[in-house]
Amino acid sequence: MAFVRVLLGGLAAMLVVVVVLPAVVLLDLVVGGTGLGLCPNGLGTCTTSAFTVMELLGILALAATLIGAGVVGCLHVLRRSTPAR
Repeated sequence: MAFVRVLLGGLAAMLVVVVVLPAVVLLDLVVGGTGLGLCPNGLGTCTTSAFTVMELLGILALAATLIGAGVVGCLHVLRRSTPAR
């Protein structure tokens, strides 16, 4: 059970990173940074395709969904393995 709890903690940490990452990139762009490498020359000269936003959104949504499913699975295993009182 310790492995499942460690896995649950790791998945929760990964979920926080996936959810917070867009805010960190946006904050870096706002203060004049490169958006963690998204726009190497800054926001003023950033060239992206029309589908970049949707592609990034889709990847982040898929990652959050898969990680969330892993969290639910771990919670299910923990609930099943706990003896009834």
